Amino acid sequence: MDSRKIRSAYEGRSIQAPSAIRHGSLAGSGPPAARGALEPLLRPELLENKIASQAAEIEQLARDNHRLTASHVTLREDVVAARHEAQKLKEHIRSIQNESDIQIRVLQEKIAKMEPDIRVGESVKKELQQALIEAQNLVKVRQELIAQIQQASQELVKTRSDVKCLPELHAELEDLRKEHHRLRVTFQHEKESNIEQVEQMQAMEKNLIRMAKEVEKLRAEVLSAEKKMHGNFLFLYKWYLAPNLVASFLFLPPFPSANTCTDIVFFNTNRNGTICWWLHES
Repeated sequence: MDSRKIRSAYEGRSIQAPSAIRHGSLAGSGPPAARGALEPLLRPELLENKIASQAAEIEQLARDNHRLTASHVTLREDVVAARHEAQKLKEHIRSIQNESDIQIRVLQEKIAKMEPDIRVGESVKKELQQALIEAQNLVKVRQELIAQIQQASQELVKTRSDVKCLPELHAELEDLRKEHHRLRVTFQHEKESNIEQVEQMQAMEKNLIRMAKEVEKLRAEVLSAEKKMHGNFLFLYKWYLAPNLVASFLFLPPFPSANTCTDIVFFNTNRNGTICWWLHES
């Protein structure tokens, strides 16, 4: 049926071969001598074949055109759908932007409202840090107090053990008091006796000092007399009564005979300071 339509469409027209269609019409192509030589070659069968091939090509082109038309319609529908989808996407993006703007504004408002809370939180944080430091210090103080309590407990145990020994200590203290009282009485008694002895010794010391001064004076006189005598004798005496009294007064040893009356008495000192007598009886 397509071939009939094609034939009716091409009735009354000059049919060209494919080569003629591609390279121009047969009547107008080439010189006149060549056209006259090709005309006998155009036979009806050849023309039919060419027409059939052209019809097939036309049908193929029609199918391709129909396919392209359908594709074009589909593409146009796809383009319209894509545009519609793009419009929806734009509207959705706008709505999302509006929602995001609204959310951003809400977040900004929340942040603005939370800034005082954040500042208060920072102050609370500082207070918490200070409280933590104080808590650590309290823990240290607690540990020190625990150590002190343990030490006090040990001292309390020791004190209790000492308290148990208090009766013995009281008895020992009473004995010590009695001993102290006895020693004090003894000390007072000895002190009184020692005072008397000290007074006696002081009196004797004064007498000794006085007598030592007199002895020194006598020694000085003896030395001066010895120098005058130019001899080994220091002193020369002639007496008749109480020679021992004079000797005791001068811190001299007693005469060999207390009742002997001497005319001349000689005395001198040895190297060790001892006084010796030489008697000459009359």
